[in-house]
Amino acid sequence: MTTRLLDGPGRTLECIHPKFMVDLVQGGDALRHTRQGPQQLQFRERLTQEIMTHTRLRPWSMTGMLNENAALRLGLAEKLASMLDPGHLALTRMTEKLQSVRQQASLRTPLSPGLMQQYDDLASHFRQRAVYKEKALTQRGLTVQAGEHSEQIFTRWRAGQYDGWSLAGRCYIALEELRWGAFGDACRLANDDVAAMLMDDLRGMAANYLAQGINAAPSTRHFYHQWLTTPASPALVDHKDMLGWLGDWCQADSHPVSWSVTQNWQTVALGMPRLCSAKRLVDAMVEEIFG
Repeated sequence: MTTRLLDGPGRTLECIHPKFMVDLVQGGDALRHTRQGPQQLQFRERLTQEIMTHTRLRPWSMTGMLNENAALRLGLAEKLASMLDPGHLALTRMTEKLQSVRQQASLRTPLSPGLMQQYDDLASHFRQRAVYKEKALTQRGLTVQAGEHSEQIFTRWRAGQYDGWSLAGRCYIALEELRWGAFGDACRLANDDVAAMLMDDLRGMAANYLAQGINAAPSTRHFYHQWLTTPASPALVDHKDMLGWLGDWCQADSHPVSWSVTQNWQTVALGMPRLCSAKRLVDAMVEEIFG
């Protein structure tokens, strides 16, 4: 099977696997919250098949079964997490979701004892891994790792590895990469002063990089479509679909800029400024993504 998504727009993206694992654990809730259309559901199916191919777990990927069978989804999430490092954010989110489902089970249709035990065991496993991960991150130095991660992502941006997306899309991709990795870990686990310093540095660098893409100062305003237009390429649809999946958590009213940047099959959100500078876009996306 060809892996056009992972070898194309996803070839350098490290946030795909952790987000995919979290989606697996969330199951039907992820679909309900994002109100996805047919194209987005088809993309999820394609991505699932490609990840199964890359990890040589094809027997797991029975079409449609992952959405219907909780035990199968959780088993796959556990298997992937043993093969790939989910990262601290993904481990924390998966633990919280499993605990939430376990607590709500008595209020709705009861889970079978076997499935209940699977939730408990997996939540305990992910929680222990998150604790170990946090300890290891702290020992190695949060700010050092955040700086190294930030430099890596901005180097990729500067080298043109995100050029398949719109100008604002490139910025969004960089911010998601940072959120799911060591930079995001530092922002969540460090003290408030360190986190504020990291956020200030991020806003400044991202605004400068975004402005360079349009050959303007970070404070110069442009009509919004100049920021949101995806460059023509043979893989244009794949890039748009990947961006839409990464931003499928956005809501038009709560995250108007991130929604408008990522959900380009929808109309632009009312809260999206029609005239905006790189600085304003970055400030909004950083707040929506990390806030």
